[in-house]
Amino acid sequence: MSTMTLFNFLIFLGYCYISTLTMCECTENIPIMDIITPRNASLSGFYKRSFAYFTIKERLPRILTQSIDILVRNKDDIGEEYGEKAKQELKTVIGELSKLKYEIQTNKPMLNITSNASDVKLYNDFLTQQPNKTYFTAVWLHAECYMYRRIREIFELTESLRSYDPFSIQKRSAYETNSAAVLQLSKYLVSNLTDPIDTKSEFIKLLKLNLWGNQCDLSFSSGIVEDCSDWFQILDSMQANIVSDHSEDVWSAVSDANATSRIIDIVLDNSGYELFTDLCLADFLISHKFADSIRIYVKTIPWFVSDVMTSDFNWTLQQLLNSKEKDMKYLGQRWTKYVNDQIWTIVEHDFFTLPHDYSLMASTAPALYKQMQEAKVVIFKGDLNYRKLLGEKNWEPSTPCKVALQGFGPSKIVTLRTVKCQLICGLEPGVAEALSAKDPEWETTGKYGVIQYCDDIRKLE
Repeated sequence: MSTMTLFNFLIFLGYCYISTLTMCECTENIPIMDIITPRNASLSGFYKRSFAYFTIKERLPRILTQSIDILVRNKDDIGEEYGEKAKQELKTVIGELSKLKYEIQTNKPMLNITSNASDVKLYNDFLTQQPNKTYFTAVWLHAECYMYRRIREIFELTESLRSYDPFSIQKRSAYETNSAAVLQLSKYLVSNLTDPIDTKSEFIKLLKLNLWGNQCDLSFSSGIVEDCSDWFQILDSMQANIVSDHSEDVWSAVSDANATSRIIDIVLDNSGYELFTDLCLADFLISHKFADSIRIYVKTIPWFVSDVMTSDFNWTLQQLLNSKEKDMKYLGQRWTKYVNDQIWTIVEHDFFTLPHDYSLMASTAPALYKQMQEAKVVIFKGDLNYRKLLGEKNWEPSTPCKVALQGFGPSKIVTLRTVKCQLICGLEPGVAEALSAKDPEWETTGKYGVIQYCDDIRKLE
């Protein structure tokens, strides 16, 4: 039975109240299956004993509530920057966000996007093709992406707030909270740019710092800013928490002197401290001549609270340039020059904010797929990218990465991800079972991570 057939069959059983399965009721008498997510089924809020259900029931409404609170608290500042009309339009925005929250909580159908943005037709066509279009019955990835796209639509339909990022205040606060960690890593990186070092061991150390920087995720923490300064001190002790570690393979791929490509791609996740660790890794790759250029992929619209947009990247460089700390200022100058000299290139593409998983890139965005084919290695950051790489399926944890990628392979693939939902692949047999016995919630705490590598390349002609 195919994954989608299985999923639809379980939906049918749920709505028919099959007596052999325990049923429970969610808000507004929504029938929910009181079981864990079956193997190889799509993650969905339909399964009550899942992180997807918890996210849709608790986390998404909480994020909307916090967004509304921030807009209310900052309405005067927003009005000063965007004009008096913006203060009036904020009332409409807040009302629409409240309406969206109610739609999620009561499992209303997902409606077509009505703005005139470039991605609207793709979104609506995709939605039309889905058999389940309510928040708790849809594939979790689709429901969650749709909420953030609706948030964007609310602002797109205003006159004065079309360019406003409702998460910018939280993102900037996250950076400022972790300024001590940024300074610490700045000093370390600058000292190693000039002092003789063991290149391999330093690369792997930066790779692991970059992995743990992914813990600083505002959508995972429901907008609560976390202090990420501990990772530098406890890096060695966290080795046991890397449940799949292909660091040696990653090193071999990036240091391959015979590779025909001199480009490395990094598909970003979160702004703030994680973005800073991304840029430190990118600098290391350039300064040690593992690449001549880095392409940095960002989101085109505000996404999952803390995801990086071009404006967040530019703001971060400006903060470094304005710093009174000489090492931070030096990196700001150095990285600005990389951008000006096109050694670092920022790439925006609508695909990264579509509900499509990466196995659909070749058919949906073939030019983007072919661009990634040019890279020596493509590094994907974070939990959302991982979910899209694995097609939002509850794979058997020992499933090989190349199987879970479902044919996606424009280049050699590296994934750096702290584990924040019940979806994983590439583990040695027995590892997931041992972790579950030790910590039943291990897949949703963010305390564990993976550094995974796949070289099953599938090029488009």
